[in-house]
Amino acid sequence: MASTTFNGPVRSEKGFQVATKNATTGAITTRMSSGMPDLTGLTKNDLATGANITLTGDAVNIVNYTGAAACAAALPAATAGTVVIYMQAVDTAGGTNTLTFNAAGTDVWATGSVIESRAADEADIDISTAGETALVFTPVNAATNLMTIGSKVAFICYETGTWTIASEMSGAAAAVKGAFAFAA
Repeated sequence: MASTTFNGPVRSEKGFQVATKNATTGAITTRMSSGMPDLTGLTKNDLATGANITLTGDAVNIVNYTGAAACAAALPAATAGTVVIYMQAVDTAGGTNTLTFNAAGTDVWATGSVIESRAADEADIDISTAGETALVFTPVNAATNLMTIGSKVAFICYETGTWTIASEMSGAAAAVKGAFAFAA
């Protein structure tokens, strides 16, 4: 296939896919190209942490979760074109209670979604499997969590009923704690 050069924005309602071909077998693997989305045009939603909070679609939801108490964050229905950003307002050094992101109704994470985790003092990842609907962060009671001030988790819906996840965590060398895990 030939190369194409565009002059102006390239738009897609269902995201962009990157296809790779195995040189030996010829098998094609397709992946969504889904880094952190541009935040332009999203609204700001300041939320106080609580046992149950609801994140707003097409918004940056800024939450002051600390780990001192458990927090369940409900996502809106996964409707194609919706973007939900969770932004950590403060350090998560206040305890070891979980932060759980819950998909609505029958919505799921895209199978094979990847999120960084640092449960064992080193960078690792957790990968979602089919049908998982929760994402759980478990902090440590110290100022070394990867999820800290300014960290973001983006939930992007390209296909109704399915959330694709991207994240931007702390890059600090001392941020070696805290575990993320997908769950059903």
